[in-house]
Parts: sequence; structure tokens; C-alpha cells
Amino acid sequence: MTLLEFEINLREKLEKYDRPRPFICSGDPLQCKIFIVGINAATEMQNDFWSFWTQGFGFDKGKWIESYILERKEKPLKPNKTRRNKLSNTRQRIEWIAESIKPIKTLETNLFVKATPTADELNPGDRKSEVFEYLLETIKPKIIFIHGNEVKEYFEKLYNITITKDKIQLFKILGTDVKIVAMNHLSRGWGKEKSVSLGETLKSEI
Repeated sequence: MTLLEFEINLREKLEKYDRPRPFICSGDPLQCKIFIVGINAATEMQNDFWSFWTQGFGFDKGKWIESYILERKEKPLKPNKTRRNKLSNTRQRIEWIAESIKPIKTLETNLFVKATPTADELNPGDRKSEVFEYLLETIKPKIIFIHGNEVKEYFEKLYNITITKDKIQLFKILGTDVKIVAMNHLSRGWGKEKSVSLGETLKSEI
């Protein structure tokens, strides 16, 4: 599949969603060998996903990060909060992991494309994984890192597999061999050392 064909198909699948966040990557998503998969994005952004996309190149993560930081800075603080970190806890840990995996390309994605402050705020209609399944079937990553119990359980039901947490396992999904490791959600219990160590482990498995 060409990048243009991928784009056309993805645009069609995203049409019914309001401000979807299907994934984040640097450049061509078809070149990504590792997926980082959560439940859904927590930061709702005003700028549309396609405003960071260039035909023939792919996704401009650098431009997206700048917009992400600016939008977080301008959002009103929650009650009893006096400051907000430049990056969310989850975003910071994803950055540490992705940086330690380089030069191998990483696709940062979620089961559901709708962004909400918490996963509990997803409507039933938002809990559809068709876009994620398209990414998985099209890109065919070598490794999938899952963070969060809900994602692990969804994977097990969707693909009829049993995943043991904190262990790299080999499965055949959609006719393709893929290694999967499921761990606790990145928003808690993760520091820089643990994040970098995971990234290096995933990189060594390629």
C-alpha cells in the first residue's frame, strides 16, 4: 500500500468522528515497527489531525507537539489546581519510550480515536476500534506495547488470545506474527528510568 492510498482510506474512516486523534508518529506511519497502544487520548485539541499531515510525507510530530503544548497551556486549570505540567504524565512517558526506541519508528495510538479527559467520558458510540484495527492490519507492526488493563482485556476479546502482563509474547493476529507486551497504564507508576528501559527492551526485540 502507498502512503496516498493509506491516507485516502484513513480519511474515509475518520469522517464520522469529531476531531479524532487516530495516532501520532514522525513521518510515514507505514514505516512504524512498534505500536504504543492506550485506551484513548486525554487531551482534546482544537487543531485537526489533518492539519499536521502532509501528502507524501506523513505526520509532522514536531509541529503537533508544539500545538499540544500551547493548547495545554491555554486551557483553564481544574478547581484547586495552580499549575499544569507542559506534558501530561502519559505523554511524557511516551516521549521517553519513543526516544529510546529511535531510530526505529513508533506509532503512538489508542483503541478509540475520540479524545476525552478520562476514558469513562467516552460515549458508547465512541468505543469503536475500527480505526485502530485498520492501522494494525495495514501497518503490521512487529511489536505492540499495551498500557492499561482495559486495553489488554479488549485485545484478548477482540483477537481471542490470553495476554500475561509484563511478559513479551508472540501471537498471530490477522495472519501476521506480532509480539505483544502489556503493562500498567503509563499515567502512574512510571519514571524516566523504567520508561527508557522499556524502550530499549522493545528496540532489542526488533
